[in-house]
Amino acid sequence: MLMNNSVCKLMSVFIGAVQVCFMPAPIGDCTDCCPRNDRNDIKYRLFTRPYLHSPELIKVNDRNSLLRSRYNASYPTVIYLFGFSEAPTGVSTVTLKNAFLSTGNYNFISVDWSRLIAFPWYISAVENTRYMATRLADFVQYLDSHGTPTSSIHIIGFSLGAEAAGFTGKELKQRGLTLGRITGLDPAFPGYSLYDSEGHLTKDDATFVDVIHTNPGVFGFPQAIGHVDFYPNPGEWIQPGCWFDELIRNRQVNFVYGCSHNRAWRLFAESLRNPWGFPATACSEWRNASSSCGFSIDGYLGYQAQPSSFGKLYLETNTRPPFARNGP
Repeated sequence: MLMNNSVCKLMSVFIGAVQVCFMPAPIGDCTDCCPRNDRNDIKYRLFTRPYLHSPELIKVNDRNSLLRSRYNASYPTVIYLFGFSEAPTGVSTVTLKNAFLSTGNYNFISVDWSRLIAFPWYISAVENTRYMATRLADFVQYLDSHGTPTSSIHIIGFSLGAEAAGFTGKELKQRGLTLGRITGLDPAFPGYSLYDSEGHLTKDDATFVDVIHTNPGVFGFPQAIGHVDFYPNPGEWIQPGCWFDELIRNRQVNFVYGCSHNRAWRLFAESLRNPWGFPATACSEWRNASSSCGFSIDGYLGYQAQPSSFGKLYLETNTRPPFARNGP
């Protein structure tokens, strides 16, 4: 069925105080779907210092696109995939971009795939994570051919973005390449819970996979799926500060929708400015006086997470920013 332009047009709406990308019809392979169009559906926005507010578009099919940009192959390269119904100028992208570029020189590349994961078409969005992964694998190979080895690239994904990151790693492995690092920020659980390791992010998708679980069993994956899995405020599917009365008291009402889910990227962003702020322990019972183990630092949540850390690690946070209990 041929869809008209108005049906396939992306719109921005507000649900409460949250900006959401909305489409009257989904994009994908279904009979009533709008057809995919890579030129419109996927855009790679490069941010570098000091041009925090002036992104450059990088085009995979243009061999000179990188050469004309401010991309610097000597800088660490970070690729960010936001979550379901988010806008390309949404708060998670802006927060992470500012956190990275305020602390050092990076090629921070935000993937605008908002058309593929627009509200309210969650099922189509889940299907599009695999499609996005194939295209992102092409992009990573493009960077590789221009002096940035795949093994040095760090992909960060929130929710659906984390699952797309995992599929990207799987796709690249089929091509004989391995990503350096994937950080899964509360990887999406609905739509992925019934699949084996081939159907969601796992530790096999990159040389190092670290995962932050802040809404386990609801929007986020509850099981440990990375080399190291961090569980802030262990066992709580509602993070401290995310109950409605706490949000009002802490003036955090902008996060009333998906507060615990969003906490994952908020913690990671804070870790860039306070690398040692989130020490974690392998002892899940350290707060229990009868426990046979106590709190020992077995790793750090966030950007400072290292391959030497492994398994499930636990920690506590504050109810509002700064979330870290370890001061800078």
